[in-house]
Amino acid sequence: MLTRARRKVLGSLGHREARIREGIYQLEGPRSIHEALRSGAPVLEVLLTHALAETPAGRELAQAASDHGATVVTISENDCRLISDTRTPQGAFAVIARAHPGAETLIGDGLVLALDEVADPGNVGTLVRAADAFGCRAVVAGPGSADFENPKVLRAAMGSSFHLPLVTVADLPQVLRRLAGEGTDVFAATLSGADAYLTGESVGSRVCLVLGNEARGVSPDVLAAVQGELTVPCPGRAESLNVAMAGTVLLSIFTRCPGEGC
Repeated sequence: MLTRARRKVLGSLGHREARIREGIYQLEGPRSIHEALRSGAPVLEVLLTHALAETPAGRELAQAASDHGATVVTISENDCRLISDTRTPQGAFAVIARAHPGAETLIGDGLVLALDEVADPGNVGTLVRAADAFGCRAVVAGPGSADFENPKVLRAAMGSSFHLPLVTVADLPQVLRRLAGEGTDVFAATLSGADAYLTGESVGSRVCLVLGNEARGVSPDVLAAVQGELTVPCPGRAESLNVAMAGTVLLSIFTRCPGEGC
């Protein structure tokens, strides 16, 4: 059983301020926890309900956590409900130390995804998963984007959060200008940009794709720091694509065109 103080801390981790204050975040669900352990994430503690801990799946997860060096704790069903972020808890939680990869991890050959005030956690998590699927070297987010450690982001990312660096920066335009100075082609996704399929044929080996806010798009300050604007041609009657959908299409284009033409 958790102490009242410990339960209060864990229950507060759904809020960004608490995650920053405590230096930890919480991951829920056996599948995601296994992925975090396999990927070498700094898992400090794994908590399992008594019921789950007595099953083969629970014992397997506990063994994996112990092999990783994490503390394994059994908790009551009531504790589970109080610290869970979901309506139907899965009975397994991991406490993970917050990581702080720096902007230097963004520099180099390959594809980088940048998020400019992408506020919806589901969109951010889906984009992290897409970035992982299409081989991005990293994802970077400026102020106003949903926190990478938000529980909804982690759920939508389906384990991809542990496969590539997720970088948070205070000044996204400055970072984009630095990338451009290091030879990266920096493009923003807009409704009035050039045809992404045609542009993708002429890009170099270093590309950064910037996606903007769901309602307002890419901010003026960020637009001023990019070298070009791209759009996904939509011959149908829909006005535009959701940011996560558009980002996934654009990432697939640049994956098909890795600096040598499609």
